[in-house]
Amino acid sequence: MNRAVRIMAAVALAVLIMSGQAQAQNKRAGVNLGIDFSTLGGDIDELVGTNAQSITGFSAGAFVGIDVSRMFRIQLNGQYVQKGAKFEESGVRLTLDGSYVELLLPVTLLIPIEGSSITPRFYAGPSLAFETSCDVTLEVEGEPGVTVACSDFDAPTKSTDYGVFFGAGVDFAVGAGEIVLDVLYNMGLANINNYPGDTETIKNRNFQILVGYAFLFGV
Repeated sequence: MNRAVRIMAAVALAVLIMSGQAQAQNKRAGVNLGIDFSTLGGDIDELVGTNAQSITGFSAGAFVGIDVSRMFRIQLNGQYVQKGAKFEESGVRLTLDGSYVELLLPVTLLIPIEGSSITPRFYAGPSLAFETSCDVTLEVEGEPGVTVACSDFDAPTKSTDYGVFFGAGVDFAVGAGEIVLDVLYNMGLANINNYPGDTETIKNRNFQILVGYAFLFGV
């Protein structure tokens, strides 16, 4: 895991250095907001005894990047994101809510359209996330719900997650910058189940719809 952190940090540093050195290339910085639809994979259904269902959350983040050529972009995204899942059976609902600070390193293929202010793109890359909170809510039909921390509910989770993501988006030139729209799927590769003695795996799955604005520099 330490190796993954070092690799992510090295790539992030490289992006920042390249952004500072590129005088004739497009540099960008911006912010975005998103709606997230997350669930859990792995052996979670066997562990809980019923199928995992998706929950809706939100994300907010910022990014910096550089277009190293007309068709190639490197970027660093940082975001606060909510993940988890819910489980329902016989009038009982169990909801796992986790919040993360996450780094994404998308490598992007740009599809320029001559004479158009619209640029489609496709991307993929690694992600690294650090848990900031984790809660479990138990609701029984007709009764008020009870929320406790994951550790208090006898369900500890690991504080670090990593995975891979892929997605597509489009940039709309507006004024001195661009409106950016994205859809992406983030597939967790780490087993976040940290309960002693458990062999079942729990892995994050997250689909995001994002909208943001990028300010352009060095054009």
